Amino acid sequence: MKWKLFLVLTPFFTGCVMEHNAYRVADVTLRDSQPCISVNHDPTLNDGDAKLLTLSLFVRNAKGQMQEVWKQDNFDSPTYTVQADQCIPVKYQFKDDDEYSVTVITAQPKDKISTKRLWSRNFRINDLASE
Repeated sequence: MKWKLFLVLTPFFTGCVMEHNAYRVADVTLRDSQPCISVNHDPTLNDGDAKLLTLSLFVRNAKGQMQEVWKQDNFDSPTYTVQADQCIPVKYQFKDDDEYSVTVITAQPKDKISTKRLWSRNFRINDLASE
């Protein structure tokens, strides 16, 4: 009986461990016929010190799997400052009919794990709203 109670209660004791690492939804809109990838609604972005650690872009391939096609990796020495609602530059030639997924990782400062944020979003160019 004690083991059953222990097994039932264990998730409640450990439930808050990943609180700060939950995925947030990235914003993706069209600006000048190009996708604008941005992040917002998080207190780590408010004082202008949040740095871009990684931005990864994936496209669905012919087998139905997401494949990485572009990456900006500044994890070891981030220099790009992320502002809320500001487009993060992506140097990739998007196609209208492809399905994309983007993942953005930010932190403030880079060595403080508790401020690390993960943003993600799936999108198609044809489905995006223009700004």
